[in-house]
Amino acid sequence: MRFPTLLPLLWAAFASAEPAGFSLKPIEGALQVEYAGKPVAAYLTANDVSTPARANETYKPYLRICDPETGAAITKGPGGTYTHHRGIFIGWIRVALEQSRLDLWSMGSGRQIHTAFQEQVASPTEARLVSLVDWKDKSGRLILSERRTQVLTKPSAPAFLQVDFASVLTAEAGDLVLEADPEHGGVHYRAPQEVEAAATKYFFPTANPQPHKDVDYPWVGMTYGLAGKTYGVVEIDHPDNPRGTRWSAYRDYARFGAYPKASLKKGESLTLRYRFLVSTGELVGLDAIQQASASFTGKPASPAVLTMKPAEVTAAPKAKK
Repeated sequence: MRFPTLLPLLWAAFASAEPAGFSLKPIEGALQVEYAGKPVAAYLTANDVSTPARANETYKPYLRICDPETGAAITKGPGGTYTHHRGIFIGWIRVALEQSRLDLWSMGSGRQIHTAFQEQVASPTEARLVSLVDWKDKSGRLILSERRTQVLTKPSAPAFLQVDFASVLTAEAGDLVLEADPEHGGVHYRAPQEVEAAATKYFFPTANPQPHKDVDYPWVGMTYGLAGKTYGVVEIDHPDNPRGTRWSAYRDYARFGAYPKASLKKGESLTLRYRFLVSTGELVGLDAIQQASASFTGKPASPAVLTMKPAEVTAAPKAKK
């Protein structure tokens, strides 16, 4: 019998096969999410105040998205123009507390500190990260506590990643208001500094979108060019989020997102939920967006069209005096 001689070959074939589904890999300052052995995302968790530079680089956790073939980041990290724009991130620039207005967007008034993972699991069908985050002011006072859940799955092509983002924010220091404006508050996605600004486009579910005025879009999409490739991303709102939500969806440097406003009494919590669909090549089609919206919200998607608007040219930031 020759069967025993086949065992080493079978074992070698098994060992060299690509891992199926999702897996998690700790890397320096982050937890990397892989699919079939290739990076598709990473949750940046470092909080390092050993030097001013490191303190700036690590003042909030965020989700980085990666090209599914190369593993290169297709979202922005620290540095460049608007260093606080990082991957998929959350914040408000005017958190009203007592007589103060706290900048917890560009983090001029404090830090968002990942303290622990409540859950970090991967399976063939999904990766689930549950991060506990303390929002503190410069004195170390706890302003908000957050339970941030990010569930990553693989949708149908051309989308390569779906991210269900949920944040439960609890007012800890007192009564407060989460307020800003569409440019400086909410849950946003930012592409890298090196995008081809002239190629950035936005997509809306109405025939005559007025993104500076409209409220409560069920979703908004964006495409951007980077290193000779095109990527698309759709952010889907949930009807349980605060109504009257405005969107920032016009910057040519490829940053967009939903801006909800809310008031919380001390001890009260707010839950925010959004779904992101990230694709290569172009934006996913309208049918795919509507199906993703319906499955996310549990309600039939409202009739919609897919209207494209080129990005507006963004003026250079003013120099600080």
